[in-house]
Amino acid sequence: MASGKCVFCEILAGRLPAEVVYRDESCIALLDAFPVTRGHLLLIPHLHAQHIEELPAQTVTHLFRLGAEFSSALRKNKEIPATNLMLNNGKAANQHVPHVHLHVVPRRNGDSLWVIWRFFTRFFNPLSYLGRKRRMARDAAYVRNLLDGVRAN
Repeated sequence: MASGKCVFCEILAGRLPAEVVYRDESCIALLDAFPVTRGHLLLIPHLHAQHIEELPAQTVTHLFRLGAEFSSALRKNKEIPATNLMLNNGKAANQHVPHVHLHVVPRRNGDSLWVIWRFFTRFFNPLSYLGRKRRMARDAAYVRNLLDGVRAN
């Protein structure tokens, strides 16, 4: 892990709080602090790299395998028929934290307008900070339950 200002490295080192829902020797999964939808996850490799091509091939494979497993686990819930898996690779691609991370975004029927709205306003909505800690703890329990079948390898 890199030291310094990387928020994900600080979370990985235990110096910043996060709602971690999964951890293994290569990656962690945590709730996005600014979710687009309920249950929006970030899969983050322990190894610091800004761009996907800077990671070892086995880490990239593991990251995307976990993304597929988490997508499958989330979609077993009847209210989540679909997911988006997104990786923003560089600042021009809207990567806000310069540490590779794969978004797993649960999608629900008819949520497209809400998702577009949340995507563009999620960092600027002051109301999103109200009750955040309680909401994230509740959502983490919800996601942990859905991911119960996904085990560290």
